Amino acid sequence: MKVSSKTILGFLSIMLVAMVILGHQLSAIHQMQAVNRDLSEINVKSATTVLEMQKLAALLGEDSRKYFAGRDPIYDEQIAGFRNDFLEDLVRLRQTANSDREQAQLAKLREALDDYWLVFNRLKQQNKTWDPDELPPDLTLAVNHLEAQAEVMLDAVQVAIKERVAEAAKVGGNAERVSWIAGLFSLLLGIIVAVLIVRSINQPLRRLTQGTRAIAKGQFWHRLPARGNDEFAELARDFNVMTERLGELDQMKKDFVSHVSHDLKAPLASIRQVMHLLLQEIPGSLNEQQKNLIRLNYNSAERLAAMVGNLLDVSRMEAGTMEYRIAAHDIVPLIQDVIDEFAVQAREKEIRFCLESEQASVFVECDRERIVQVIGNLYENALKFSPNRGEIVTRVGQGKAREILISVSDSGPGVPDDEKSRIFQKFHQLRRGKNVAGHGVGLGLAICKTIVEAHRGQIWVEDNPNGGSVFLFVLQPAAREEVLSCGQTV
Repeated sequence: MKVSSKTILGFLSIMLVAMVILGHQLSAIHQMQAVNRDLSEINVKSATTVLEMQKLAALLGEDSRKYFAGRDPIYDEQIAGFRNDFLEDLVRLRQTANSDREQAQLAKLREALDDYWLVFNRLKQQNKTWDPDELPPDLTLAVNHLEAQAEVMLDAVQVAIKERVAEAAKVGGNAERVSWIAGLFSLLLGIIVAVLIVRSINQPLRRLTQGTRAIAKGQFWHRLPARGNDEFAELARDFNVMTERLGELDQMKKDFVSHVSHDLKAPLASIRQVMHLLLQEIPGSLNEQQKNLIRLNYNSAERLAAMVGNLLDVSRMEAGTMEYRIAAHDIVPLIQDVIDEFAVQAREKEIRFCLESEQASVFVECDRERIVQVIGNLYENALKFSPNRGEIVTRVGQGKAREILISVSDSGPGVPDDEKSRIFQKFHQLRRGKNVAGHGVGLGLAICKTIVEAHRGQIWVEDNPNGGSVFLFVLQPAAREEVLSCGQTV
């Protein structure tokens, strides 16, 4: 039996007492449901579509800049695809637009898109390249007009939503007044009916709550039981379809990142090799200005290669194919090796590295290369955000339950309390007052967290009493037998 049928049967006795009042109440509820259905099925979808169109407008501007900088046909194809997507969104909006204002703004938005397309094709026929940092003036105006019109369209949709919400509020106010009257006659019986209804829907709601929390955590394989023919069973089936689609989209995203990152490795390696040969002056001598320009390009290629490497690591971690070669290693010289690698960067900013350890040798169970990656990522962040003539202090000591505690302290701006847990999420970056040169894509700390947790440890951040941040992580100590087998003593 459906939940609505149970509700009707439960309130039959109340309807005998106040038939007219309850009839009005049911009519009001029906109107509110219709308004809410319009909001959820039409207006909200329209708002989502407009937001997607805003993104498409931004992508059109970005790809136009890239196309006119190098005349790459790939960007030409992408621009055509984005335009087709934009046109499809316009068709969907035209089907759901209810007000005259929305229809008028739709026409203007279509005119803005057509204007952009005409300007783009006209400039395309000129077969002229432009500065990679800016669009041609005419195309800049067309793109700005398109983005502005998309913003106006979003305002029109929001106004329509507000009008529907106001209508729902008005109907709700009337229903509330009638409810007070009906409640005076049916309070006791209403309580009994409410108890029965709550009992029948409590369990499905609890399962739905658990399911939404699981999806919020990225567990797209979670499914709800869909037995029965009531509304909750239908909702469970729709929920399962949604999670299946989300899982497919998530896998497509992972595959895309993995494939693109892998395909970028080969051309990046070639670029780095060519730059290296030029800096060695093998093809011929260079003046100092040319060397500086090539060195800047080489450093940019190195940063891009590091980003691609991080993307590949994240793809392997998400796919569960990351391999770890766990063995006993002395963490103190391992950290010193990483410090030596960053010595040149530290000297450029006059930053001093300091390594403190309670013991001369501290053996841990770890994959040496992966822990080097963790420490390197922490040092890279510390160097990036620490001021000139600062100090980066690394301490190795004893943690709880014989764990080995490693901390890296810097003198940078620190991490706000509300960001301390979020900075270890993929693609999350701190929002600061100004951009930092060489800023990454927000994968370093996420990779550190995955690696440390794979070593049965944990990583977190605290405030440095002297200013800045302290990143701490723990590793498991190596067993005595393992250390001795490596020819070391404890």
